[in-house]
Amino acid sequence: MGKIHRQTTEHDQKWTYDDVPIREYRADAVKGVTRQVLVGVEEGAKDFIVRYFTVPPGGRTAYDQHEHQHGVVIVQGSGRVLLGDAWHDIGVGDSVFTDTNEIHQFETAGDQPLGFICVIPAWAEHSALKPQRQAAHAAV
Repeated sequence: MGKIHRQTTEHDQKWTYDDVPIREYRADAVKGVTRQVLVGVEEGAKDFIVRYFTVPPGGRTAYDQHEHQHGVVIVQGSGRVLLGDAWHDIGVGDSVFTDTNEIHQFETAGDQPLGFICVIPAWAEHSALKPQRQAAHAAV
């Protein structure tokens, strides 16, 4: 049976879902990056996972590379994304495809958090939380 998680804030504010636990993203990311699993095993999903990430102002996700693809849609704030060795500006409404084993990292711009929906294959949920690559890369 399907399940709905209702967003409880305005779109120009931090997105929140009162009935979905907020978890720290990873130890090798900037402190304060969080993730929520909106659609996953608990909702009955067998093939994919839908997650919501919040990156605080001045923050960034881990410098990463792994064996699964991502589909990302930016829903709050602005920033840039590293794909391979090139940075690209991103903002609300933009979508980002990250291919298998592609180096990637998201970071905020300005004084608003960067919020994005990220879809991955179900088999990748646990591997996505383990560092696959050292986070010693500084944003350029």
